[in-house]
Amino acid sequence: MAIHPEPYVKLPTTSHKTTLILLHGTSQTGPRFAQSFLATQFSPPCPSLTSSSTFQVAHEKVTFPEYYPSCKFVFPTGAPRKTTVFDGRETNAWFDIADFGDRTKGETEMIEGIRESSLYLADLIRNEIRLINGEKTGGGEVFLVGFSQGSAVGLMLLLSGELHRRGVEYGFGGFIGLSGWLPFRRQMEKIIWRKLDGHLEGRPACDAITTKREDTVAYVRKLLRLVTAGDQWSPDPNSWNVPLLLGHGEMDVKVNLEWGLQLNDTLGELEMDVEFKVYAGLEHWWNEQEVKDVAEFLGSKWHDTK
Repeated sequence: MAIHPEPYVKLPTTSHKTTLILLHGTSQTGPRFAQSFLATQFSPPCPSLTSSSTFQVAHEKVTFPEYYPSCKFVFPTGAPRKTTVFDGRETNAWFDIADFGDRTKGETEMIEGIRESSLYLADLIRNEIRLINGEKTGGGEVFLVGFSQGSAVGLMLLLSGELHRRGVEYGFGGFIGLSGWLPFRRQMEKIIWRKLDGHLEGRPACDAITTKREDTVAYVRKLLRLVTAGDQWSPDPNSWNVPLLLGHGEMDVKVNLEWGLQLNDTLGELEMDVEFKVYAGLEHWWNEQEVKDVAEFLGSKWHDTK
């Protein structure tokens, strides 16, 4: 297995109740992502939710660590890999990328990186859940956040069913993807929209949504070589019933908004709990409103854990 640098960790300033694991994009690292993301200030979506009395005035802006003082922030870094889009130069990446303009190119070369990164991240998530809950089933205190390539690998991990196989799905709260896309989306679409006898070409098959989910998990697991001989485990389609928030800049030219919309459509066809937001004028980054929306989304799921 590839060697990952140690994650950058920002510890909570009060009793540890929740954890965010945040995945960087292409040509970034965990520490660089942390430096930018944690410094972003936003107006608290609901000042009364924060446990700190310092930020009770609506116009005062806060950072994520200030708004969620009981949250631990973990920023892992992708393993060093030769990256095709950078002329084979070694960068810290979750998987190889061949063409920024067409994310369907070089898909075969993506597989090994996605596989290795998914296994690494599954272990990391499991360990973080156990730090909060021990061996007990959790209440969704750990969320995964991904930006750009980090969003792509996070979604592949979710769709692989590997978290469920490792028994941590009940401590996993959900996923937030910023400026992301879905690798192998076209292949998944063929599974979801396959033609069945008695149904029109191009119309969704009428078999149960659980079958579509099972078939999609089976495809992703086979693709990533996660199926092992003698493994009696089978995926639970309900393990995907976690909330997802997707955000995308309207002016993003590195990961086109169209790809984000396609991702949202695919997850919607699988009847996943997805909320999608578009940010006017935003390029391939995040802004104050998007970070505020992330904070509000987490607040609606974490409830009294601030």
